[in-house]
Parts: sequence; structure tokens; C-alpha cells
Amino acid sequence: MSVKKVQSLNKHLKGAMLALFGAMTMFGLAFASVPLYRAFCDITGFNGTPIKSTEAKNTNTGVELKLRFDSNVNGLNWVFTPETPIVTVEVGKTSIAYFSVTNRSDKAVTGRATYNVLPMEIGGHFMKLECFCFTDQTLKPGETKSFPMVFFIDPEMLKDVDTRSVREVTLSYTFFPSVSEAT
Repeated sequence: MSVKKVQSLNKHLKGAMLALFGAMTMFGLAFASVPLYRAFCDITGFNGTPIKSTEAKNTNTGVELKLRFDSNVNGLNWVFTPETPIVTVEVGKTSIAYFSVTNRSDKAVTGRATYNVLPMEIGGHFMKLECFCFTDQTLKPGETKSFPMVFFIDPEMLKDVDTRSVREVTLSYTFFPSVSEAT
């Protein structure tokens, strides 16, 4: 084999290796994008994602918000409803809301709730202290459970140009079959 053919073969092999490396990198990024985006939203409150907080607030602001709860089920034979669909809360005060969930199937089923907040800009100020949405929930056949959600609206929302005039908020939950149960 001549030197030119070997050099040409090496050049093509190098190009093929770079193309393979590029394809593997793109596949890896595509695979990691969903968990990375979810983590980003959880940390920043982006796209209406409420933030999990570890510290309660009880600040007197005198500003009230009307909070609507929307509950949905996708892929489960469950009935899921807020016990009080609309509440008035004071910004800065810790509040609690209850949701009722009934398993209408004839077997134990595990689900997990996802959530978002509208308007999206308020997501970074909606702080959850305790929520059923952070863990899998298993209900026995015919079982009904009441789940609390403890939260507060961070008073910093009143200083934020994008949220200071917000007075109505919708918190929407959807229960899906748990991914851990499917595997």
C-alpha cells in the first residue's frame, strides 16, 4: 500500500472518528437534557415550577392573593380533587391546603404528582415546605387519602417588577403513574 493511500485512509478514519464522537456527544446531551432542565426549573422556579423551601415565613404584608387549585389525573384510575378549590392567602404567611385522592382500581397503584404555577413568573416565589408531589404515593384498592401541601408566597414577589401586581395564582397538579413502578 502506498504512502498516499495510507495517509488518505488515516484522514478518512480520523473524520469518521470525529463524526462518531460528535454523534455520541449529541446523543448524551439529548439523553441528559430532561433531567438537567428539570433540575434547573426546580432550583430557579423557571417555567412556573415552585421551589421547595426548608424554612417557613410568617411576614405581615397585608397583601392577599386568590389561589386556585387545579387537579388532574393522567394514566391512573384515580379521583384527585382539592378539598377547597379556591383560597385566599396572605403573601408571606405560611398556609396549608388539602387534596383528596381515591384509587378506583382493584389493585394498589403508585403515582407521583407533577405541578406548575401560573402565571409562570410567580413560580420562583411559590415556596413549598411540604408536598405530596415530592414523593411517590401508593394507594390500596378503593383507598382514599388526604394529602397536605404547606406553602407560602415569598414576600420578595412584591419587589419583583414581573410579579408585584399579581393577585391571582393557579397551582396545577397532575398525577401520573410512578416511573419507579413502571420499571
